Amino acid sequence: MRYPYVKATTKAISAPASAEPRASPWLLAAVRLVSRPYLRLALGYRRIDVDRAGLLVDAFRDFQEGRTRLILAFRHPYGDEAQLMAWLFSRGVMAEARHLGAPLPDRAHAVFIHGYEVPRWSGPAVRWLLPRMGALPVHHSKVDRPGLERINAAIMDGRWPLALAPEGQVSYASRDVPRLEDGTVRLGFGAAAALRKAGRPERVVVVPISVFRHCDDAVLPSLGRLVRRLEGALGVDGAGRTGAGLKARLDAAAERLVALAEGLYGLKPSETGPGLDARLAAVTLAAVEAAERILDLGSYRTGVIERVYRVRQAGWDRIYPDTDPGSLHPAGRALADRRAGEAWYAMRHMELADLAFYLSPDRLDPAAPLDSMVEYAQNLWDLANRLMGGVISGRVNVRPIRARIAIGPALDLSGRMAAYEADPRTAVRQAGTDLKDLFLLDAQGAHT
Repeated sequence: MRYPYVKATTKAISAPASAEPRASPWLLAAVRLVSRPYLRLALGYRRIDVDRAGLLVDAFRDFQEGRTRLILAFRHPYGDEAQLMAWLFSRGVMAEARHLGAPLPDRAHAVFIHGYEVPRWSGPAVRWLLPRMGALPVHHSKVDRPGLERINAAIMDGRWPLALAPEGQVSYASRDVPRLEDGTVRLGFGAAAALRKAGRPERVVVVPISVFRHCDDAVLPSLGRLVRRLEGALGVDGAGRTGAGLKARLDAAAERLVALAEGLYGLKPSETGPGLDARLAAVTLAAVEAAERILDLGSYRTGVIERVYRVRQAGWDRIYPDTDPGSLHPAGRALADRRAGEAWYAMRHMELADLAFYLSPDRLDPAAPLDSMVEYAQNLWDLANRLMGGVISGRVNVRPIRARIAIGPALDLSGRMAAYEADPRTAVRQAGTDLKDLFLLDAQGAHT
């Protein structure tokens, strides 16, 4: 079988050049043309349903007619939400507007925010595509004034709405909202304050968008292949595959996975508490600490994902140093290569922690719907992939699947300016809580 190892980086690399973000009209037209076939053929979406699509049409109309500045906040539980959203914001919303008998006054599009590292790990094609889609890069864990200035300018004066994932990265959990970052509402409140100061009448609104995958028995052959691949990679006894239930097989794989990870970090189950959740949490912390030791980052009291961001930043900075490695003398180049190699191995620990933080093997009910079983199987494979040194590109998706996109009611941040001016921190926290509640409402409804 083919194992998802990632080839180790052992040399420092010159940072790739990136074009200044500027949407290309001909590329946007091409994306509108190919987005739906791409979702069907490349990603396995045989159908896409949009709940409460009229709310999205109204939001785009208000934006295009100058009444609002619009932030589209979409959930990111699976990994391919950007592709789904690209279709939704370029074709889906326009089709729904025509269906309602009131076409939008302008072509629809949205400018996406992405982590600055995405073009580095995703390759030259994505590196070429993103800026020509108008996408805006930003750093997670260091001051990025140019990036924030571009984003603020897009919110205030851009031709298109801004689209971003409030979770900050893939969360691997559609039935829950493990964490939201406050950047979305902070950006929105900042724009609302600037608009008020400038005497402009537009209101800043945030539209929450949830994404779910649904499937039926047509997915069982693909799911079966994935489970067998997982069992084969872990050396789980295949005897009784035909008799054991899916949940039991996945639980056996989860037990083996956690045990292997504990062995890697010298952990003993008796010392971490009962249950896979507690054991996996200990693995997650040990993985972050291992990465921090390798990179000599010291100890931090922040949350796990904030530490993951810091490791990721430090790792990429070593692999792509500010000084061109080709300009260094031999000893300097050799040391830069060693630092890059150490960073690569540190980031293997970080990748494991990044995924393990979101997983909760103890929570899956034996009577859970097939959708949840599929998500669980994919996440367990991802955990095995990360344990073997892989990254998100090694994720395996079963197919065929149906996407359900749920549009939530808008949060009017301009209407909360009195609270924001009185106590910014509390206003940001409350708006974030309200946004999370809207996501949770759709998540609970999708999986009952």
